Amino acid sequence: MSGQYASPSQPCRRIATCSAMTWEGRSMDESITVRPAFPGEVGTIASMWREASSWLRSQGSDQWQYPPDLEKISRDVRRGTAYIAHRRKAYLGTITLDDFADPEFWSDADSPRDALYGHRIIVLPSAQGFHVGSALLDWASKRARAAGKSWLRVDAWKTNEELGRYYERLDFDFVRRVDLPHRRSGALYQRSSDTMTNQGPKVVHLEMPQHDINGNPSTEGAWGHTSPA
Repeated sequence: MSGQYASPSQPCRRIATCSAMTWEGRSMDESITVRPAFPGEVGTIASMWREASSWLRSQGSDQWQYPPDLEKISRDVRRGTAYIAHRRKAYLGTITLDDFADPEFWSDADSPRDALYGHRIIVLPSAQGFHVGSALLDWASKRARAAGKSWLRVDAWKTNEELGRYYERLDFDFVRRVDLPHRRSGALYQRSSDTMTNQGPKVVHLEMPQHDINGNPSTEGAWGHTSPA
């Protein structure tokens, strides 16, 4: 399931968690890092989900009102498709990006292999209002383009109309709504992998983290290839 938890219009109000960001103008003054999650962060992603679920409930939304699926999160971390966004030591959010085209949503007529798909997209409250979600989606578009794909696609929660409008503001096109009784997601969106909004902070992508025996980075600088994304 894909989707996004973010409130682009909500400014950051917690000074303790926002001190590393530019307050005036609601923009970040430094780049953010996107890297593969390491095994010790399965619980971190689950906590992000729970925080997202709680915030959505407070807004009257029925999206994600069930526990995170630890098995799926662990699977995506093992596959290297679950990513963490952070600035220095502060977590900002997460995104899973892969080539899995849910067959209940995307048919052969959609050329499903010609896209990457965003899932479990979360921006934490402390990072809202700084276009982190937009930056993550631009990063995902660049990854899709680098992989030779024509599209970046997401499927959104059907009752979250504000989320659909958010994607449309970021130049996603509404493809169709798939109504299946056992699926609460199903509002499909896509945009060209060449499309970028260039909002929010610059993203630096880190690949191939090196782990210690506890599943954590062995040293702060123990990473493989570093590239702007």
